[in-house]
Amino acid sequence: MMKRGFLAFRYMLADSAPYYLPALFLSCLGWIFAFHLHGSLKHRPFLRRLYMLAPPILVFGLLISRATDLFSLNSSHPEVALMLGDKATFQERVLVLFTGQGGIEGGLLALLVFSLLSPRLPSLRSVSTQTAEFVQSRLMTYAGWWSIVVLMMLFPQEGYTPLDLPPASPTMALPDWSVLASTVLFTLLLMMSGEIITASAHLASNGETQLLFQRALLKSIVAGLIGWACLAQTDAFTSSWWARPMTDNRLAMAIVIALVSALLVGVHAFSTVAEGLEGPALKQAQTLTWSVLISAVSMVVLTAVMADGVSVYGNGTDALLLGWRWMALAMFVGVSSMILPMAGFDAAHHPEAWWFRISLTLFIPFSVLASNGAWLLFPAIVMAGAAQSTVYLATSIGRITHPVVALSFAVWTGHFVWSIVAENPEQTMGISLFALGFIAVLSLAWLRHERNAGSGKTTN
Repeated sequence: MMKRGFLAFRYMLADSAPYYLPALFLSCLGWIFAFHLHGSLKHRPFLRRLYMLAPPILVFGLLISRATDLFSLNSSHPEVALMLGDKATFQERVLVLFTGQGGIEGGLLALLVFSLLSPRLPSLRSVSTQTAEFVQSRLMTYAGWWSIVVLMMLFPQEGYTPLDLPPASPTMALPDWSVLASTVLFTLLLMMSGEIITASAHLASNGETQLLFQRALLKSIVAGLIGWACLAQTDAFTSSWWARPMTDNRLAMAIVIALVSALLVGVHAFSTVAEGLEGPALKQAQTLTWSVLISAVSMVVLTAVMADGVSVYGNGTDALLLGWRWMALAMFVGVSSMILPMAGFDAAHHPEAWWFRISLTLFIPFSVLASNGAWLLFPAIVMAGAAQSTVYLATSIGRITHPVVALSFAVWTGHFVWSIVAENPEQTMGISLFALGFIAVLSLAWLRHERNAGSGKTTN
């Protein structure tokens, strides 16, 4: 029995067992509902253990199967046939295992295991059992959600299908170890983004996730800066890339992860903390109205500008209509999510605004799966996020004429106009990111100054 099980790993597992990838997909899909199933399955320990362990075990099986094929130089395996050949050295096999599709599988496994082991994080050592379980269940939901995206974007069917007629010699160059470094970097960004979302959802309850929130924010800032510095050297910041952004799925996924992280750090983090202050708490409806309105206008205008700058999407009226359609879809998702507090998802200070920001942020990866046109919307979402931070800054301070508010508004307005007159899409993206970064630094600096001033008054 054990011998037959071992021999199964000598062949491509996903091909020899056609149910394997669908089972992995369904198990990851089940994790999306961990916010409910994590607690409701407690009285069924076997089923709960199976539910929690199935995704990482299935991914680990894929990784073991791939390692077996690579080290045995199975000639029908795509990576062996196309990259290694039958005379590959041990070092080359290890290189392909860690930098090829095995690196993606390893990153996904790390994300799933991180979610399961999250109660053991140093930031959660002093929290209650209820808070630790809350973090674990929400991170499982987050990991399951992203696992679906990863499976659809980075698990191509041809990568798990044996070659019937392998070439006589390899036709693809071996990658270098920098591929592994980038995989690790963006996997970490994905983990820390999950920490920020989970911790921010629980801040208003008892504050036990405050340390988790702060540490994840600091780590995301450092990793995000490194990530964007790496992405700036790629084809993503060239004009030709925007017409066909999905030609390199790994690069596309890296940009999506970096964008999500930038929005969580630059917009969601400050907005979540600001919602606990007196100004935004007293003006919730006004703050949310301005945020939604400015976001809608930004999306229509900048998406139309982006479409006009990429030849395959037309220009003039066609570009404007395309911008309107993508804005309508994004706003439908964002506004629809604001009814979730009515179903009990209301742990944040201002749950409607919390869900609006998170839904727009997480709209990014799923929109990529729908159409290449979704990429035109991303600079607009970034610019809309910078506007939301400006709105929260104004309501927190309470005076539009305050120098910090005036500077933030001037920066946003100037960069918005600059992005409209920009000559190509990559410039528009860069301008939007710079505006978001500048306003985020300004907002967090003001918040830190106010907290220090408040601490000084309390001490005196």
